This record gives sequence, structure tokens and C-alpha cells, in this order.
Amino acid sequence: MATRMTVAPLNSARLFSSLAHGLALPPWLTRPAVGFALRTTAASLVALYIAFLLNLDDPKWVPMTVWIVAQSNRGMSLSKGQYRILGTIIGAVAAVAMVALFMQAPELFILSLALWLGLCTALATGLRNFRAYGAVLAGYTAAIVAFDSIGSPLEVFDIAVARVIYIALGIMTEAVFSTVFAPGTPLQETQNRLTTYLRQVSDLCARALRGQSNTSGFRGLLTGALELDAAAEYAAASSRSVRSRLGHLRGAAVAMLTQMAIAQSLREHLAERPDLDEPLVEKAAMALDAIGSASPVAPNTIAALRADVRTALSETAVDSDHAIPPRLLILDHLDRLLEAAHGALTRQALFSDEKAPSSRLRLSFHVDHRDAVQNGIRTFVAIVIGSWFWIATAWPSGPSFIVILGVICALFATRPNPVVGGMGFLKGGLVAVIAAAICNFAILPMLSDFTELAMVIGIIMFATGLAMRNVRTAALATSFAFLFLDLVGPDNTSRADAASFMNGALALILGVGSGVLVFTLLFPSNLPAKRQRLQRATLRDLADIGRSPGHWTREHWLSRTADRLAGQAAANAGVPEKQAEDDLRGMLAALAIGEAAITLAELAREHPHLAKPLNVVLRQLGRGDPARLAKVSRAAAQHLSYWISKPDISTRHTLIRAATQLDTIASAALNHVDYLRQKRTA
Repeated sequence: MATRMTVAPLNSARLFSSLAHGLALPPWLTRPAVGFALRTTAASLVALYIAFLLNLDDPKWVPMTVWIVAQSNRGMSLSKGQYRILGTIIGAVAAVAMVALFMQAPELFILSLALWLGLCTALATGLRNFRAYGAVLAGYTAAIVAFDSIGSPLEVFDIAVARVIYIALGIMTEAVFSTVFAPGTPLQETQNRLTTYLRQVSDLCARALRGQSNTSGFRGLLTGALELDAAAEYAAASSRSVRSRLGHLRGAAVAMLTQMAIAQSLREHLAERPDLDEPLVEKAAMALDAIGSASPVAPNTIAALRADVRTALSETAVDSDHAIPPRLLILDHLDRLLEAAHGALTRQALFSDEKAPSSRLRLSFHVDHRDAVQNGIRTFVAIVIGSWFWIATAWPSGPSFIVILGVICALFATRPNPVVGGMGFLKGGLVAVIAAAICNFAILPMLSDFTELAMVIGIIMFATGLAMRNVRTAALATSFAFLFLDLVGPDNTSRADAASFMNGALALILGVGSGVLVFTLLFPSNLPAKRQRLQRATLRDLADIGRSPGHWTREHWLSRTADRLAGQAAANAGVPEKQAEDDLRGMLAALAIGEAAITLAELAREHPHLAKPLNVVLRQLGRGDPARLAKVSRAAAQHLSYWISKPDISTRHTLIRAATQLDTIASAALNHVDYLRQKRTA
């Protein structure tokens, strides 16, 4: 019996799906990554060609600068370039001064250079974004120029000018390529960021009004305000519109910080009174839901809802019997929350309005002075010891070793984990040494013109650019990008011989390794101590608000505390979850107390008849005793409550606001006595 053969029908859709899956591009090969790699590679090669045409003495610094300032968007590149050129000029001037003053006294020269690097490192610790980078660059640029002029001190001015030219040429080349090939839409991108943040804050506050606890979410969005500010600052570097309206964005961010602080306090009040069913709370939550879901909500809608709340406030106050009923506290918190939401929407509209007046509102950030001093001392000691090693050994590459050591000590002092950052830099350096050795001794001898050189370097740097846009390889690739060019040292007339190359490679590896060792041995990372300093700084500022309330604004207090919350989160490694949660709630309580105290100070200035009881509370805040503060605040609130119920009182809403702020201070102080007395060991 014959067997009949059957063939399954061809499923073309499944076949093509399988082929497409097999041929899919890897996740790191994205269009933005390819665009960045192509743009930066082309810019660096053009910069190198211009340096060759100008017959510069050390042309490698021009393409190196291109890779150093290249960022994912034009605004960041321009911002970094601005501070790089500023730091270079300051460092070059410092180098000329030190060489002119101390070249005949080597000991004083080394000490002055170490002191300069230490001061720049300490200054960078207290700065943010690329301002910190500019301060670091001012430090090690002085070292580069000063050591380059050791053999010919009379030419130090020419060397300094050449250094500025290298950096300026690299920055301008990268800026031209970014402007032409990646102009971006900074205003639109910043508007989108602001809108997204507004929706997230509104959604979180709506959930808080419904009693849903999300403390970690609050911390994330509180620190997110600072990330929004940083992104807007970068965008301002490439957009005049963003720059002129930056204050409106910061005003919106401050309004949302206020909104979140009030929402957190209101959630706790609602949790204490589960029997209180207030319809206006749900109406407010629904309005916030609408903002969070991208539904168009006009500021007037929030204003109308706030008018309903204020009407209910007056009715509740008149009906009260010389006391502050719980409903009054809830309604006043709701009033303030809606006021902040209205302010955020208004500021958002102003930021998007071409005809809006310019605004220059500034925020404030935490500065760890002890950390700054330690970073400065560490860099000073490292430079002195490195210089002693160079003098004792008479190593020809000693100056390069000291420069690299200074770069590591200054650059990574501002990083959260300098040892990890330094090890990543070291790995990139090792890969760069291997790649540069192959190029320098196996490939470059066979090349005869710039086109061939550009092809070889271009292929390597394109791959490096792709790696820089991959999170897993970004740190290694970033250090490789400029270290590879430094070691290859493309030049018009010559290339490094074996001895020079090996000395340079050894100086690189020893410099980076010594820098990591310095971070490990001298003032090693101490996260518990950092947490304690953050807590002390918060309580110190709280006391200062009580003693000198006129020196503080709401935006300064909220932004600085949000910055400390970010620092606290970064120092949570190894901390038990419950302790981290308690410390977070403690800092949020301090945030609420400070915001309430600033409000009381404003009310005292605007209404002199309230100044006496409110100033008593502020003075008590300055003494740092939370239990006594709670008692005095309760007494002051009770004193004001007597007048709230008077039917003909004209300042009822002011009295309600003052009384509820006093109650907020009392509740937060009693609930977080240990944190506010700093009994916790963190």
C-alpha cells in the first residue's frame, strides 16, 4: 500500500515574522545613538583636520574636547562647553601666575598648585550641574599648563593661550555640528517635561486626598522638581525663550513642591479623622485627577472650587465654639492645596506664553561644607605626595602622572561614589591603552594621509559613540573616548615612540589607580555620617527660619529640603527599611514645619496685630525643642481660635490660616520628636 506524503502549507506571515525577529537590531543601536555617534565622530575629525591645517603644537586636544563636551542634546553640550571654556581661561590665568611667581622655588610652586587644585575641588563640591565641572576644570587646567611649561617657563603665556585655543576650537566645532544636525526643540521639550511633572504631581496629590500612602512617591517627585530645573537650565543654554521664562518654570515647580507638602500633611490629618466625610475633598481630588489625566483644566476652574472651600471655611468658623474643629483644619489645608495648584497652572501658562514677562526666580540647594573641605584636603594631599614621588624618582612622565591624579581627585570628588567612578575610568583607560597600542604600532605606520587616518580613527570613535549612549557601557566609553585620542596623539609630523607611549600609558594607569587609592584611604565614603549631616543641616535651617524668618523664602526652603531628600535617598544603602522610612517621614515633617513657619512669618509682617503670638512661636522654633514648640503652637492656635468665631471679624481667613499653620507645626513636632531632636543615629 503506497504511503501518501503531505506537505504542510507555507505560512508566509510566520516565516517573515521569524526572519524579522532574527534580523532585529540590538536594543542599543537606536536612531538617537547612531545620530550622536555619527555627529560627534564627524565633528571630532573635522576639528582634528582644522588643528592640522593650523599646525597646532598639540592637535589631539581639539578632538578630545569635542568628545568631552558632546552630550545627548544641544543644550547640555552648549552648557558644558560654556563652563569648560570659562574654567580653562581661569585655570590658564592661574597657571601663568603660579609659574611667574614660584618657578624658581619648586617647593612653593608645588604647594601653590596643590592648594589651587584643592580650592577648586572644594568649590566644585558646592556647585551644581556643569558649574561644578567648570570649577574642576579651572583646577586641573592650571596643572596641565604649569607642568607643560616646566621646561620653558618663559613660554608659559604662549602655552596658556594655546591651551585656550585648543579648547575653544573643539567647543566651537562641536557646537556647530550640534546646531546644524541636532538643533532640537528646547522650548517644546521643556514644556513637555513641565506638563508631565504637573500631571504626576496632581495624580499623587489626588491619591493622597483619598488616603493612599505613597511616601516614597512623594520623595521621588520632590526631588524630581530639581531634575526638572536642571533640564530647563540646560535647555536655557540653547534657547533664549527658555532662558527668559525660566523663572516661571521654577515658580511652577515651587508651587508643586508646596502642593505636595500640603497634600502629605492633609493625608495625615484625614487619617486621624476617618469619621470625617468632607465632599469638597473628593471634589478637589477629582479636579486633580483631571489635571493628572491630561484633561484641559483652566486655572479658573481651580479658583472656583477654591471659592467654595473658602465659603465652607467661613461657615465652619462661625459655627465653632472658641475651638479649632477638625473640619476647619481640613478645609484650610484644602484651600492652600488648591491655591498651590492654581499657582502651578498659572505659571505653566506663563511659561508657554510668548508674551509673558521674563522671570528670574532662583532656587537654593544643600551645600555640605564638611564634604567640601574634605574633598579639598584630599586633592591637596594627593598632589603633594604625587609631586614628592615625581621629584624622588625623576620620572620623565611624572608631570603627566600628577595631572591625571589631580583630574581623578577633583573630577570624582563630586560623584556619589568616587571609588566606583574611578574604577570605571580605570577600565576605560586600560581598554584605551590596548586600542591605542594597536593603532600606534600596527596600523598608523601603514598610513600616509589624513583620509586614511580619519577612516581608522572614525571607525573606532563611531563605535565609542554608540557605547556612550548605552547605559551599561557609558562610563567606560566616556573615559575611553578622550584617553584613546590622548594616547594615540595624532600629529602632523610624528607619532609617539615605544618608550614615550609606554611612559604615557604607565602614567595614566598609575595616576588613575592612585586616585582611586586616595579615595579609599583618605576620608573614605561614610554614608551614615552623611545622613547625620543632612539631618543636622535641616534642623539648623529650621532653627534659622525661627530666628531670622525674613531671610527665608518659600522657594529657598522647599528646594533646599528637596535637595536634601535626594541626598538622603542616595545615602540609604545598608540602612534598614523601617529606619529609612522613619527618617524620610521626619524630613517631610521638617519640610512641613518650615513651610508653615514661613507662612506665619509672612502673616506676621502683613498683619501686625498677629505679630506677637506668631513671633513667640517662631522664637521657640529657633530654640530647637520640638516638645516645647508643639505646646507653644497649640496655645497660640487656641488664642487665635477665640476670634475666629466672631461673626463680624474682617480678617477671618487670615486668622484661620494662622491657626491651622500653628496646628500643623504642633502636630508635626509631636509626631516626630525623635527626628527633630536628632536622637536617631541614622
